[in-house]
Amino acid sequence: MAADRRVTRAVNDVLALAPRRGEVSVPRLVAAVGAHRSRPIEITAAELPRGVSGQWRQYADHDEFLIQDGLPTADRTLAHELGHLVLGHDGIPVTELARDTAELASDDLISYMLNQRTGCMGPGGEDVEQQAEDFAALLLYRLGRLRSDRASIVQVRLGEAFG
Repeated sequence: MAADRRVTRAVNDVLALAPRRGEVSVPRLVAAVGAHRSRPIEITAAELPRGVSGQWRQYADHDEFLIQDGLPTADRTLAHELGHLVLGHDGIPVTELARDTAELASDDLISYMLNQRTGCMGPGGEDVEQQAEDFAALLLYRLGRLRSDRASIVQVRLGEAFG
């Protein structure tokens, strides 16, 4: 599983915030990141346009991750949105979202625009969608390993390094 160092560091930082008691899950990690930032993150099931699995919205006092209602891979999508946040990608300020969608636009047009990869390049030329996907994959992989062997994060990292 290839992930650049920035993504690996971000996953390490998020896992360092994991609760010490109870199951470590993606929703609990999202809450821990929100608490660490002193900025709550709400997780909301929503009916999003066709082809859109999740969105990150920024409000004045909190963030919100909208996850497509009934999505069978909700944890993956939630981890993807968390990846955008912790990697410093730009979310959608709710005021900008309202302004941009206030004009007449069909659900198909909105879905098409949200899924265009041409606008997904960060200021350094990196593909932010690919980074968020890499973050989600590595986070879920490590969470799976943690559940089976919570005794030592060192063993998890050694297993990743040496197979």
